[in-house]
Amino acid sequence: MPPKRLIGLIAAGVFAWGLYHAWGAYQLNHNPWRFVMVLGCVLGFLGFWWAMLAARQRREDRKRRL
Repeated sequence: MPPKRLIGLIAAGVFAWGLYHAWGAYQLNHNPWRFVMVLGCVLGFLGFWWAMLAARQRREDRKRRL
């Protein structure tokens, strides 16, 4: 399996896991802000992860050009 596809599947799994937990947090007392907070943290994590992978790719591309 190509690495980019594997990373995409892992990210989709983390997002699904986050949705599941966000829904559970909402069900605790039906406060929509709980859902937003949990999902926001998961999306923040995925965004940070994507940024770190993009920075690593740029660094590797620079090494290959030298």
